Amino acid sequence: METTHTFVDLSAEEIFKTLGGKPLQTKKSILEYIDTIKKLAKSELTQEQVKESYLFIDKQIEALANDIKVNTMVYLKNELRSKLGKFAPENKSEDNAFLRFYKQTFQHQVKTKEYTWALMDLSRLSETSVLETLKSINTYSLKTKLTPKEKEDILPMIKRIVDTQNLRLINQLRSMEGIRKAFRIRIIECNKRFSIKKI
Repeated sequence: METTHTFVDLSAEEIFKTLGGKPLQTKKSILEYIDTIKKLAKSELTQEQVKESYLFIDKQIEALANDIKVNTMVYLKNELRSKLGKFAPENKSEDNAFLRFYKQTFQHQVKTKEYTWALMDLSRLSETSVLETLKSINTYSLKTKLTPKEKEDILPMIKRIVDTQNLRLINQLRSMEGIRKAFRIRIIECNKRFSIKKI
């Protein structure tokens, strides 16, 4: 790789163009670009530029969602993480407590497309899967105290069930004593809308 380029003050997109800008539309081209950025990260690029490039590559992988198999996408994301992971944003989902419980909840089941997607993006989970995971968390929290970080990761999923305004789902959530006590919450109905109340 030539290192005659100057990358001072360039954005991730400008770095990409400076390096030739061949479209990242195949597994091979993405893997090669990850390796290129990894090499440049050693001396040519600032930490900020590598962080931005990490997000840029991640976005390119996401853009291939309809053209590649989910397993290929997971493989590319894993390669990106293993080679440039220290430059990844803070909120990486693999550190997410809800995801950890989700994996445990479904560990003995056939791994569906939804399961594979969830490892990358929790927002793709169905309400049913969220609820099943919350049931596992409920059982766990009856015996073990959840840490503040675990609560922070789990609360958005509790909110997600309440936001469905689906009485069947909400009633199941209401019956989870472990979660109610751990989070000190009640689900109340006001003006025909359900919401979470801190107690």
